[in-house]
Amino acid sequence: MNTKILLAFTMAMLNYQMNYCQSTIKSTAKHYVKLYNGEMHEGEKLSYEYPMLQAASFNLDGRKFYSDKVYFFRNSHGTFANLYEIYGERAERYAMRINNTGRIQLYEEIDITAYGGDTLLTDNPKRLASGEVWQFYTKDEGDLKKGIYKNLKNDLTESPASLKYLQTFKRLNTLQISLAVAGAAIIGQQLYARRNEDTVLSPQMVLGGIMCGATFFFEGPKADALWLAVDNYKP
Repeated sequence: MNTKILLAFTMAMLNYQMNYCQSTIKSTAKHYVKLYNGEMHEGEKLSYEYPMLQAASFNLDGRKFYSDKVYFFRNSHGTFANLYEIYGERAERYAMRINNTGRIQLYEEIDITAYGGDTLLTDNPKRLASGEVWQFYTKDEGDLKKGIYKNLKNDLTESPASLKYLQTFKRLNTLQISLAVAGAAIIGQQLYARRNEDTVLSPQMVLGGIMCGATFFFEGPKADALWLAVDNYKP
């Protein structure tokens, strides 16, 4: 009986210590904004503000930073990147870091109004990151880039495992384009041959349409190849 009581007490104390440590880490984690000019500013509380008819900004412990100057930032919900320079427009578009493999950090575009305040707004799941797709990345916490083959080929070149998956992506992409071109050529040839006749759907046109439509099924394997290239990055 005494052993059971002692064990229960020990488990309760361990649970208390774990919760205390987690709350302490969370409370002491610094919020920050990193500007496009390289300046880093840290604080205790960061919030995103977008008043009507005024420029959006970030408030860090009472200090205001206009959103078009902020490159990266962290608040109580995670780490985020500004997509201002990538899209080249004044729309407020941001991405959240969803994975950090050590040297490669992956970002998924999100709705900043769901993440910008003290409370996470979960009323519409479509506004939140899924954690399953990514569109942007950084290498060694550097500049944000689009997660496309051209960029990854340059940044992952020293990793043989990554290059293997990038080659898979390239082959799939080449096959996809070839199939689309061939399908379009068949349809175009049929339309030209029947240019003086009423348009009738021929078996050849159906085949061309199927070939073009089949290219859609390459998108999933291509996305997987890029993900695996990043996940297997070992220079």
